[in-house]
Amino acid sequence: MLISSIRVSHASPARPSPNDYSKMSDSDLAKAFGDNFQAFKHPTTPNATTDKIREVAGRALTGDAQKDNETQLAREVLKRDNVLKALDSVDDHGKRDGVIGPWNPQMAADQLACNRCTSSPITTLQITY
Repeated sequence: MLISSIRVSHASPARPSPNDYSKMSDSDLAKAFGDNFQAFKHPTTPNATTDKIREVAGRALTGDAQKDNETQLAREVLKRDNVLKALDSVDDHGKRDGVIGPWNPQMAADQLACNRCTSSPITTLQITY
């Protein structure tokens, strides 16, 4: 048997799985934000902003793996208000100001990890004689 033609179809560019960030703990999501901090940085300051997170989250997916990754990360951060709050307020005694310093992601990750450890339900045992 002789093959007379071969057909090659072009697939769409691979997109990051939207589930990668959704499966992360809150602490790991804050760390991932820190790893991608530059994508959310305000152009004239060393800080990221919550407005920039919203801007990045609002972008359409394009097939550009890096930009799509940043978009999906921003969307997941916005879905988890506790993570956004920690990123925004961990360095200011719980006050949200929309400014996220470069040190905030690690501080937020530590705080969120600590919250997870201490938020287990308290069991009360009643002993009757």
